[in-house]
Amino acid sequence: MAGAVLRLMLLMLAGDLAVYRMPNCAQYRLPGCPRDLNPVCGSDMATYANECTLCLKIWEDGHDIKIIRNEPC
Repeated sequence: MAGAVLRLMLLMLAGDLAVYRMPNCAQYRLPGCPRDLNPVCGSDMATYANECTLCLKIWEDGHDIKIIRNEPC
């Protein structure tokens, strides 16, 4: 039991239990994105200028990219 608790704590510290969120791509008129700088970190470990540019990447490449956090990677 103590080993399981320790493992869970180590995973939390490592960030492996991060809750990713889906970008709200429906709110954007792709392929045009606003030029505002509001960086987000994608689950592909790339930093995008804003949520719309992440949606543009999804739209262009067809990859399922989620938002890890609302700041650069």
